[in-house]
Amino acid sequence: MGFWLGTVVFLVLEALGFSAVQFSSRPQSTKLLNHTLVASTIICCWLMWSIVYLAQMHPLIRPILQG
Repeated sequence: MGFWLGTVVFLVLEALGFSAVQFSSRPQSTKLLNHTLVASTIICCWLMWSIVYLAQMHPLIRPILQG
């Protein structure tokens, strides 16, 4: 799975989270908090995933082969 495909997957998850909060039967005052929680959760998960993905693509230390 490429980097941009993974990013699109996280954008779809964020859209699903926002729609789930928007169409819930909660009072308006709690929806803002829930939107903020969903957005920060998805952004933090995407950031962690992207750091791990890019670190595996371009490692800082080259392995030394014993042979």
